[in-house]
Amino acid sequence: MIRISLRAAAVTVTTAATAAATVLSLAGTAGASPGKAARPMPKGQAALTANPLYKTGEFDFPECSELSRRPDDLDTYRVYLDHLLDCLNKSWTEEFRQAGLRFSPPKVRYITKSVPTGCGKYPAGYAAGMYCPKNDTMWILLYKSQLSDPTEFNLFTVIAHEYGHYAQDRAGILPEVYRRYRTVSKKRAYDLTRRVELQAECFSGAFIGSVWHSLGREEFDFEEQLDWITGDAAHGKARSIRYWLKRGWYGNGPKACDTFAAPARTTA
Repeated sequence: MIRISLRAAAVTVTTAATAAATVLSLAGTAGASPGKAARPMPKGQAALTANPLYKTGEFDFPECSELSRRPDDLDTYRVYLDHLLDCLNKSWTEEFRQAGLRFSPPKVRYITKSVPTGCGKYPAGYAAGMYCPKNDTMWILLYKSQLSDPTEFNLFTVIAHEYGHYAQDRAGILPEVYRRYRTVSKKRAYDLTRRVELQAECFSGAFIGSVWHSLGREEFDFEEQLDWITGDAAHGKARSIRYWLKRGWYGNGPKACDTFAAPARTTA
C-alpha cells in the first residue's frame, strides 16, 4: 500500500513496480469548491479528530463505469485513468463542498519509469503510486504486469488511494501530521504514519464501494484485492489494512475513516 517518508513530505504507495520513467499524461484541471466563504483549513488536533470531512455524507456520484483497456496500449490506459479521475474529482469536490473547505483537483502524472517528482526521485522498485505535497501532484506508475493485464483491478485502487492522500492534504490532515513529525519519537511517528496510510486506504474503499455497482465487476475482484494485501511497520498489519478498506467500503464516505481517534488495535 503506501509509506510516508519521515524526512520528506512525500507519500508513496507500496505495490510492486518497475524501474526508471516517462511522463505520459497530465490530468486534473483546476476547479473550485465551495465558492463563497469557505472555512479555514483546520489545524491542530481538530484537523485529525474533528475534521469537517468526517461530518459529510456518502459520496454522491455513484456511477463510474470502467472504460476498456487494451494490452500494452498506453493511450487506452491514459483514457481509462482520466475517466476514473473525473469520477474522483466529482465525488471529492462534493465532499469538500459539504465540509465547507476549499478544493480543486490534483495534478496527475502517469509514468512508466522513475522520474524526479519534487519529493525526490520516484521509487519505481517500490511504489505503484505516489503523492507529492510539495507540488500537489499524484504520480501513477504503469508497470509492465499491469499493462499486460487490462482486467486487473489494482490500478483502480492505487489511484483511489493516492487521491485519498491528496484529500488529506487539502483537509489539513497531512500538514498537521508533518508538523508533529518534528517533535515526536520514532515510535509515535510510525503510529502517525500508519494512521495516515490506513485512512487513505479507508478513503479508497469508500469511493470504490460507492461506485461498485456501476463497475460491472464481480465480488471476487474485491475479495482478491483483500487477499493480496500485506502489511509492514509503516502501513499497518494486513488485518488493519483490510479492516479500514472494508470500513470505508461499507461506509461509502469519509465519515467512516477517522483513524486518528481509532483504538490502537485497529491501527497496529
